[in-house]
Amino acid sequence: MGFYLSTHDNLEVTIFEKGYIASGTTAKSAGTVCLMDDSLSHEFWPVRLQGLQTYVDMEREERGSTGFDNTGTLVVATDQDVEESLQIALHNTIEAGYRAEYRRDMEWIHGIIPDLSTEGVVGAAFTPDDGYFDPTMIANTFVKKAKARGATVLVQTPVVGFNIVGGQVLGVETNKGRFPLDVVVDASGPWSRFVGRLAGIELPIVHTKAEVFVLQPRVALGYPFPVLKYPRFYARREGSNVFICKAHLTMDLSDPKHSGLFDPDTLPMRGGTDPYFLDFLFGQLGQYYPRLLDTGIAMEWVGYRAETPDFMPILGETPVGGYLLAVGCGGNGVIEAPSIGINLAKYIAMGEKPPLVERLGLDRFEGESGGTAGSVIASNA
Repeated sequence: MGFYLSTHDNLEVTIFEKGYIASGTTAKSAGTVCLMDDSLSHEFWPVRLQGLQTYVDMEREERGSTGFDNTGTLVVATDQDVEESLQIALHNTIEAGYRAEYRRDMEWIHGIIPDLSTEGVVGAAFTPDDGYFDPTMIANTFVKKAKARGATVLVQTPVVGFNIVGGQVLGVETNKGRFPLDVVVDASGPWSRFVGRLAGIELPIVHTKAEVFVLQPRVALGYPFPVLKYPRFYARREGSNVFICKAHLTMDLSDPKHSGLFDPDTLPMRGGTDPYFLDFLFGQLGQYYPRLLDTGIAMEWVGYRAETPDFMPILGETPVGGYLLAVGCGGNGVIEAPSIGINLAKYIAMGEKPPLVERLGLDRFEGESGGTAGSVIASNA
């Protein structure tokens, strides 16, 4: 967000980071930015495409700036609805100039991942052109670019309050003093519910747990491992190991096992996963990828996703003048960040509300509440 604000010469930009850049749940992100899966509806296909293209271009500009691992992605359809959705994604991917194909040929699927069980599988789509990125590298690259354009970056500077007079933000209060500002953009991720409360707003956001295991096969897989997407989980390689996580759209926001209001500051560096998730994971692997049951757990951790009732972000105005939102990205923060930054920065700098900001405003949740506090990006026009 801060970088895209800095591209407008009429804005002076200050980024407030409560810890260090990417030191929060960003460091716990899988970083998958895949052309074909169901984590975003087809309505938002341009958002997905812009995310991938932004990071690929950054990597071409400076090798290592995004940590791109071009593994490709295999997306498995287990019923007709998933298959129909994949056909649309396939069309969009090919139309955008990327390679992709969908097949019902189980031998072809086994040619990509030999150990997959195809019982109950309808077909699969594969593209060799995407993969996953390193969100920590991405965040630091964006900050470097923002600083090169004149932005001020303050780390270990939590925002602890807002200066609000007559319903209008006049600035923020931090552990390093008060800063006068015309506009504040809350991009605090899983802390956003708490930041909203500092401004007197209860945001319709809850946390879900991004529970992760890194599995260490007892015998090396012996083949390249792409990003693997099933409807209920996804996996990617992590060196010679396998990173695996529950898909965020499978979370039941009314189930306290899946969601609640948690304190991101209490997250352990490792561990913290729940027994139910291990049961879920082994059940999925037993059904679809039994080879991975013959593994040890090399590492486990949990992060928190800030989810809205419709699993889409909240962008733009709030009832408090000058306090804008870029929150609630859930498990899609890396995917959505470029589009959110471009569109919201344009709105702030030029006063023109893009369709994405119009579509994803807070007002779509009339009367709902649900959410958190952390890094805030502010501009002083």
